Amino acid sequence: MRFFYLTIFIVYCISSEAFANSELAEFKKFRKNNLNDTIVFESNEFYFSQVSYDWDKKSNRKNLSRKGTIKAIKILKDHILKLNKIPDMDKLSKWGASLYLKNNLKISNSRKIEDRRFKKKYLVVLSIPKKNINFNVNNIKLEKLVSFNARNHFKFSKNERKKFLSQLNFKDIILLWSIFELEKKYNLTNVLDLVHPTKYQKKIIKIINEKKPNLSLLNEVPGFSYIIDNYLKFNKPINNYDYLAILSSKCYSDDEFRNKLMDIKIDNLSFNLNKFIIFDTLEKCNGFLKFEKTLEQIDNKEINKISKKFSQGKDLDGIILLLEKALSKSPFNFQLWNYYSACLRAKNKFKEALIVSRVEISIALQLNNHKMYAEALKSYSKSKIKIQENFTDQQKQFLESTI
Repeated sequence: MRFFYLTIFIVYCISSEAFANSELAEFKKFRKNNLNDTIVFESNEFYFSQVSYDWDKKSNRKNLSRKGTIKAIKILKDHILKLNKIPDMDKLSKWGASLYLKNNLKISNSRKIEDRRFKKKYLVVLSIPKKNINFNVNNIKLEKLVSFNARNHFKFSKNERKKFLSQLNFKDIILLWSIFELEKKYNLTNVLDLVHPTKYQKKIIKIINEKKPNLSLLNEVPGFSYIIDNYLKFNKPINNYDYLAILSSKCYSDDEFRNKLMDIKIDNLSFNLNKFIIFDTLEKCNGFLKFEKTLEQIDNKEINKISKKFSQGKDLDGIILLLEKALSKSPFNFQLWNYYSACLRAKNKFKEALIVSRVEISIALQLNNHKMYAEALKSYSKSKIKIQENFTDQQKQFLESTI
């Protein structure tokens, strides 16, 4: 019996290899000597997706093979999408349709027929039977796109995400992403760890001698209003969101940031003052907090104690007090803010909970954590839907899709 199975396996392998070789022979007729281009060829029955890399001494076969396979699928999908006329494509593209369309394009039974080095090139080629490609253009709808994008825009390219969020027009979410993107260039931290007063003062004295300070100086003295105010005197950010993102880094110092939020109609919500400094900052910055990563972290025993009480759902006021004490010591903690917003919603304090959900989103972005971001959006949506009466169909769909 074992011999029988072994014989079948050998016959299968020989037939599969023969089939792959026949596809490769057919492909070479189309490719001719074009080994340089990353391109899609096609016959009557097959697509052949070729990826070509330059080979040098530092090249790694396994790495190029893996990257080439992923890229071959990507360029094939791009090729097929160009061949198909999609209804209302102009409208869909304004919402960031790229990933949604590719997700609806299903490819099965692709076969790698070439994966090798040839002279100064490394080639990866997939063959895909045309009959194994499923793409129904009539199934592409805006409402489905919005639901998909609501759950997946974290993974979008910057340009595609910008399209989607701009159309959606939840301006606080747009600003949070703007802060995140600008943070890649400048230190926009507005919640700082303790500093050495003498060293900090020396840095300040040095910086105030700069007549036209650059925002890069925030790396030395985060949140220093002199840098921000003088930078904005001589430099005009490309849009209002970048302008606000820069102002957010000094939101605790004055009311300029809060006032500017109203100028572009971002919800400027009040928060009941608490005796802890972090909640004063929370109100002044309206939830747009950016934390220094060196802030003290909460002890595991303490967070386990809070988690246990939270899961029991008893003594809500006691849980809130525990959370506020913990956040006053360790504000850079997603789980604590997530619990806090849930408790505020349970007390019907939806405006305060919305502010806290902005902190959740900010931390999730700072940690580049998709799972946290999805949870933060859930917190945001549960509060937003309670405090705002009128939504567009797409806004309502976004909120429902993220809860």
